Amino acid sequence: MKIKIELTNNYGYDLAAYPYNNGALPSPESSETIAKLEGKGELVVERGESAILTVPGMGSLLVQFMGEQKLSEYHDKFCEHPDDFDQCEQMVLIRYKTSELYWRFPSSAEIAQVTLQVNDVGTVCLGKVSTGGVRQVALPELFVPPVFSVNPMAEPQGEAEQPE
Repeated sequence: MKIKIELTNNYGYDLAAYPYNNGALPSPESSETIAKLEGKGELVVERGESAILTVPGMGSLLVQFMGEQKLSEYHDKFCEHPDDFDQCEQMVLIRYKTSELYWRFPSSAEIAQVTLQVNDVGTVCLGKVSTGGVRQVALPELFVPPVFSVNPMAEPQGEAEQPE
């Protein structure tokens, strides 16, 4: 199964689109250039793979085709009648800066396609998806387990003040 990403560039710089290459760092030789001001491009991503779009001055956008994985915290676990989004089997995660889009679509979809546009100020905009649904979610960029969270003003546990 594959997804297709259609890209439109309205930004003042060329964009670089990098297809998946077995997890190796993207190289300029492997990129597809999407010309500035109305350039168009397309990436195809297989299940378990990802693609990267570089927007000069803004950073990278990552599209991950996660297959049948699920971000369980964004689904209603106790609902008697799950909505269409919850019933879709396939998952794609689109991450840009500190924003994420969570796209789910059915395995039966013949064509799973997303349209993305980079506007004139470098903002990536979701155009449409051919099937399924999209939710904006917030995933942490860095997770620090509570054991490492230290309050310097707190008294260490087990050390009570001794009376004088």
